[in-house]
Amino acid sequence: MSGEAPAPAAFRGSGPFLRTAPPLWLPLRHFALAAAALLVFAGGVAWRGADLVGFDFDARLALGLVHVLTLGWVAQTILGAWCQMLPTHGETPLAFPRAAAAGWWLFALGATAYVGALWSGVERYWIAALAAAGGISLELFALAVTHARARKRDATWRHFAAALGWLAALAAAGVLLAYDRERGLLFHDPQGVLIAHVHMALVGFTATAIYGAGQRLIPWVALSQIRGRWAGRASFVLTQAGLAGLALDGLFFGRRLMPLWACLIAAGFVLYALQLGPLFRGGATFEPSLAFTLLSFAGGVLWAAFGLGLAFGRFTDAGPARAAYVWAALVGCITPMILAQVHKIAPFLVWLHVYSPRDWTPPIQVPKIDDLTSRGLAWFEVFALAVAAPLGAAGLWLERGGLVRAAGCCLFTAAASYAWNLGLALRHVVRPDARWTRPATES
Repeated sequence: MSGEAPAPAAFRGSGPFLRTAPPLWLPLRHFALAAAALLVFAGGVAWRGADLVGFDFDARLALGLVHVLTLGWVAQTILGAWCQMLPTHGETPLAFPRAAAAGWWLFALGATAYVGALWSGVERYWIAALAAAGGISLELFALAVTHARARKRDATWRHFAAALGWLAALAAAGVLLAYDRERGLLFHDPQGVLIAHVHMALVGFTATAIYGAGQRLIPWVALSQIRGRWAGRASFVLTQAGLAGLALDGLFFGRRLMPLWACLIAAGFVLYALQLGPLFRGGATFEPSLAFTLLSFAGGVLWAAFGLGLAFGRFTDAGPARAAYVWAALVGCITPMILAQVHKIAPFLVWLHVYSPRDWTPPIQVPKIDDLTSRGLAWFEVFALAVAAPLGAAGLWLERGGLVRAAGCCLFTAAASYAWNLGLALRHVVRPDARWTRPATES
C-alpha cells in the first residue's frame, strides 16, 4: 500500500573489509600479552620503586623493568596494531601470517627469557635477546612484505615504513649492544651507543609508529592531512633527520652535535602537535580517547624539556635525570597515546569480526563499538595515569623512593583498569551478547 512506511533497510556486514583483515587472534594475542606486561611493569615499580632511585642501565632490576615495558607493553601493542592496520590500510592481505604467528611465539618466549635472565643474574643474557630479535625479524618480514604490497601510500604509510626500518635497526643494535657489553670490542663509546639505541626505540620505532597511526585515528590530525597542511610533512622530515643524526653521532662520532639533533626532534614534535589546532576552536566531544591524546602531548612537553636540558647540559647527565627522561617518554607521552589508540582498535576488531560479518535486518539490533567496553573504566585509566606520569618523573628526578612507589601504584591501577576493559571487549569473542544476536523485544 502506498501509505505504508518503507521497511527498515538491512545493515550490511563488512565482508569486503574482512577480506584484507588478518585472523582476529593474531592482533588480540599481542594486545593481551601487552596488557600483562604493563601490569608486571607497574607492579614491579609499586613493589620495588625505591630500588629504582639512582636509575642506571647497568642495574639488572631497572634494565629488566624497562624491557618489560618496551618489549612487552610498547612493542607488542604496536605490532598487534600493525597486524591489523598494515593490511587494511594498505588494502592487501597480511603476507605470511604463519611466519607472523611463529614470530610472536619466538618473540614472547625470547623477551620473557631475556628479562628473566637479567633478573636472575645469568651472564649470557644476550642469547635470549637474540631469540627475541629473531621473533621480531619474523614478524618484521611478514609486516614489511605486506607494507611493500600496499596499494595506498599516504602519510600513514610513510610513517609506518620509517618505523619498520627503525625497528630493524633497533633489533640489530640491541643484539650487538647486549653482546658487546660483555666484551667492549665493537663500540668505543658505550654510552653513545646506548643513547642511539634508546632513541631508535623511543623516537624511531615507537613515536613514529603511533604518530603514523594518529594520522588516521586522531580526527584533527587526519583532517590536517586531508587539507594538505605543511605541518605534518615537516614534522616527519625533521623528526627523521634529527633521529638519523643522533643515532649516527652516538654510534660513530662521539656525540658532538647532540643539541642540534635534539632541537630537530623537538621541532618535529611541536609541528605534529600544531595539527591539533582545530580541536581547541571547539566542537569536539571530550571523551576518554581525546583525554588520553591530550595527556600524551602534555607528557611529550615534559619529555622534550628533559631531552633538551640534557642535550644542552642544563641538567647533569646522571642517573636521576636519565630516569626522569625515560619515565616521561614511556609513561608520560607514549603510554597515553597507545591507550588512546588501542581503545579504538581493540573494540573495533572485536566488533568487526563478531558482529559485522553478517547482514542484520531489523528488528535485529546492531551494537555500537563503544558498547563493548566501559567508558567509566576508561576515565579511571585517564585519571590514574595523569597522576602516575608526573609523580614518577618527580620521584626519580628527586630520588624519592616513596614517590616512585606511589607512581607505580597509580600506574598499576591504570593498567588493571585497562586490562579489565580489554577483557570486556574480548569476552564478546567467546560469547557474543544475546542482545545483538536475536531480535529486539517488541515494546
